[in-house]
Amino acid sequence: MLSRVAENVYWMARYIERAEDTARLINSMTSLLLDLPLEAEVTWDELINVVDAEAHFKELYQGNTDERSVMRYLITDTRNPSSIMFCVNAARENARVTRDIIPNEVWEQANELFHYSADYAKSSIGRRKRNDFMNGLILRSQTLTGVMLGTLAHDAAYQFLRIGRNLERADMCSRIIDVAAGNLLSDEEDFNPAFATVRWINVLKSLNAFQAYHLQGYLGVNGSDVLDYLFHQRLFPRSMGHCLQSIGSCLSKVPNPREPRRQLNRMIKQLAEVNTKRMKRTGLHRFIDDFQKSVGELHTVISDTYFRYE
Repeated sequence: MLSRVAENVYWMARYIERAEDTARLINSMTSLLLDLPLEAEVTWDELINVVDAEAHFKELYQGNTDERSVMRYLITDTRNPSSIMFCVNAARENARVTRDIIPNEVWEQANELFHYSADYAKSSIGRRKRNDFMNGLILRSQTLTGVMLGTLAHDAAYQFLRIGRNLERADMCSRIIDVAAGNLLSDEEDFNPAFATVRWINVLKSLNAFQAYHLQGYLGVNGSDVLDYLFHQRLFPRSMGHCLQSIGSCLSKVPNPREPRRQLNRMIKQLAEVNTKRMKRTGLHRFIDDFQKSVGELHTVISDTYFRYE
């Protein structure tokens, strides 16, 4: 398979996943701010921190972190490479340039997602129609992913689709944990347990993990259990452990996996050594920073190994 095609499919999957995860995050934060007491110190700029765009956002919006500014930046502002509209546009473009190898149904569904977002994204900046738009976008993103997984031949293109999706998913999971949960460990849970529980529940809901968390035997919602689930539970498809395991499975089915596999094994070992029972706030931030750096390094190795072309 041509390197350019492999890269297009890889990035198409990453952009679809990023748009869907951003929609989940916005939905979750909107619900959280309605549930928390007025004295709780939770602000919309936490969402900017998740996508690691503080400096860029400040440059564009002069540091104005009100709800509408943050929503505009995350939903419709195509100057932001993590905004929903940027990701949907980029996913559609990657689908367009690979139309000769992807099924027609994939292109049609990518078009559907694009036109839906173009028609309704602006109206979701306000709260009244936001939930409906986000749920519709999540449904269409999942439909597009399902069509791709159900119609593509299980060749190299299919493997790069899965690699891109799982790498993006692991990265977003780590970011949500870092920003939304990093200030909850130890002291905060003891000082205000009700507030901490609501926040940990929100972390699970941001990753669509709340129901699965209970169904897989976890009873109470507390920091160490939630972190253990999202780090290590390989049966849950959005946990960091599952994502890394899936990437490894894909690498075993493409040529020349030696260097990407070496980097991936370091990440798997890094994750396995984490003891969530003993983890403190500074330790969590340090681990997440190292993990996100490793995600970037794995992407670089994959790009250098498979996406070189004249």
